[in-house]
Amino acid sequence: MNSTSPAGPGALRLIFPQWQGASGPAAHQLHRGVDAHDTQLTYNLGPALLQLMAPDHDGPTAYVPVSTDTADEALATVNGIYARDAVVRQLREALKILRDAEPRSVVTFGGECSVSVAPFSHLASVYGDSLAVLWIDAHSDTGVPGDTYTGFRSMALATLAGEGDAGIIAELPALIPPANILQVGLRHWDDEGIAVKERLGIQTAGMTGTPRDNRRVLEWIAGTGAQQLAVHIDLDVIDRRDFTGSVGQNTDGMRMSDVVSLVNDAAAAADIVGLSLTEHIPTELMRLGGLLRDLPV
Repeated sequence: MNSTSPAGPGALRLIFPQWQGASGPAAHQLHRGVDAHDTQLTYNLGPALLQLMAPDHDGPTAYVPVSTDTADEALATVNGIYARDAVVRQLREALKILRDAEPRSVVTFGGECSVSVAPFSHLASVYGDSLAVLWIDAHSDTGVPGDTYTGFRSMALATLAGEGDAGIIAELPALIPPANILQVGLRHWDDEGIAVKERLGIQTAGMTGTPRDNRRVLEWIAGTGAQQLAVHIDLDVIDRRDFTGSVGQNTDGMRMSDVVSLVNDAAAAADIVGLSLTEHIPTELMRLGGLLRDLPV
């Protein structure tokens, strides 16, 4: 394929507006002027906007049904995972869609980072060890139940590598060998998941987008022998000078042009059969929603 746009027979666009993996409302009080539960639900709105702005798509599109219930009982922390029941239910829905559609390539619009678990596991079941993963993210996402942070998004990559909640891992059709995972853009080296990442031996590459850094990624792909790639992009990896619609608020991230350059270079080395865009948080629109609720419209 050698394209940055997964396409061709079996291509699927998966709209997965899951927000429950982003932990509880207390973690979202930072967005001034927006109700905490409304801030959680921005993860639900983000994928719809990505779909609206995305280029036309000739293949099938599927929507994972996601609950918007913010009642305490619906979001109970179980086995160290916030809103585990909703996370598991929605994971099963996504996996059912993938089983029925049998796509050989998937573009996923999320939602928080754990939306990549279902499509990447599906692609691993299709391509086996020929699939490698580029996880472009400011965070490691290799946390496990029992960590202080209980959101499943922080556990997404560890789960794909077979580490974490045994019940959730048992739902997956295939796992990704840690040797076939490369993290790019990681800058939160104080996350609890770093110890798991290092124990698993998941490698990292530079984040500046220089030709030297991109060469390191290409050399890593060649070393895996992978013919296919699944690329996860958490928008928090992007420098806020280029984009502010995510949880990333620092100016030490990757520039948008660096991300595009990296993905284009990677596409020349292997077929991109999976691409996820996650963590789009349009909080300004949620503020506008609050205004609409307060006006007689």
